[in-house]
Amino acid sequence: MWVRMRFGIGWRDLAAALAYCAVPSSRAKARAAAVNAWTDQEDCLILLSVRSAFDLLLQELALEPGDEVLLSAWTVPDMIRIVEAHGLVPVPVDVDHRGHLCMDSLSRSMTSRAQLLVVAHLFGGRTPLDNVVPLLKKHGVMLVEDCAQSFDHVGDAGHPDSDVVMHSFGPIKTATALGGAVVRVASGSLRNGMESRAAKAPVQTRFKFSLRVLRFSILKLLSGKRAASVLFGLLSRFGVDVDAKVNSLGRGFIGRDILKQIRLQPSAPLLKLMTRRFKEFDFGRIEHRKRLGEIFDRELGFDERPADDSRWICPLFVPDKQATCDRLRAAGFDATCRSRMVVVPAVDEREAIIAGENWDRVVFLPWYPDLNESEVRRMARAVRPR
Repeated sequence: MWVRMRFGIGWRDLAAALAYCAVPSSRAKARAAAVNAWTDQEDCLILLSVRSAFDLLLQELALEPGDEVLLSAWTVPDMIRIVEAHGLVPVPVDVDHRGHLCMDSLSRSMTSRAQLLVVAHLFGGRTPLDNVVPLLKKHGVMLVEDCAQSFDHVGDAGHPDSDVVMHSFGPIKTATALGGAVVRVASGSLRNGMESRAAKAPVQTRFKFSLRVLRFSILKLLSGKRAASVLFGLLSRFGVDVDAKVNSLGRGFIGRDILKQIRLQPSAPLLKLMTRRFKEFDFGRIEHRKRLGEIFDRELGFDERPADDSRWICPLFVPDKQATCDRLRAAGFDATCRSRMVVVPAVDEREAIIAGENWDRVVFLPWYPDLNESEVRRMARAVRPR
């Protein structure tokens, strides 16, 4: 069984992370090393997570209650919760099947209450922003890029006109450090304010991070083909919803009290692991993933994707999603109709139409560089049997 829950981190990295937890070290030096490993510029912050960065940004901006935060219509529930926790209104901006913003929907969302737009670059692709920037500048709306799903090189600064660019290195992300985020903030005053505010938060403990490392080490062990097949069989025998269980295992944050979990500073071991990953990650894995994606698309006759699409995950939009999932699972591919993402609820007449319709027919495939070309072709045949 090619299980979809795979973590892109090696056993040596996990062992190093546990060693970092056991040996005391300077957090200030570890933070400086992580920044230097990412960039030689002075515009970046290293934080616990993208959620932490987003919450910190909203704290520092101190917007008026009822102000609006525009979000790509597909997002993770926590981003909506964070907006609402600040007394703000999340407004969806419609997206197409690639996750790219629809300009008509964005234009309709530009009310006097709109304060910032959070563009999520989805599935490994990049939303074009050159047409977005002039519209935002005209209305005085900040541009925030969420690059959690699109990372493909160290030092990525995002679009030059973005106000904030956020990269995540959570458990299921490319080059994961089991947590951490790099955030570029263009405004020096905003960046200094966020940094000062972040410095007042409690520090994630070494012990808590060590438990996190152990948790994902166990999950990595269970995600191998044979181990996953045995585990799935046992769970099914005891009446457990395997699909739902697998979908929840890789979550970086568990529970609804999201603010308490994200308002922490990263520990020294996490910072050191981030530095290690930035310096030693094999970016050839991304290139291999791209090649596999090209083969998959050719097998199914899909349109060619942009060269900068890193193929982080592989969503399919099909009219018969459950039948497609059943065929894939029968062929040994752990596909799912479930997602950790949701469609942002509509506020008024500015409703996201395409996003909701597309999301109702999405299937996610197991997708990572450990696949090979023959298995990708076999998966394509299971998607659309000839």
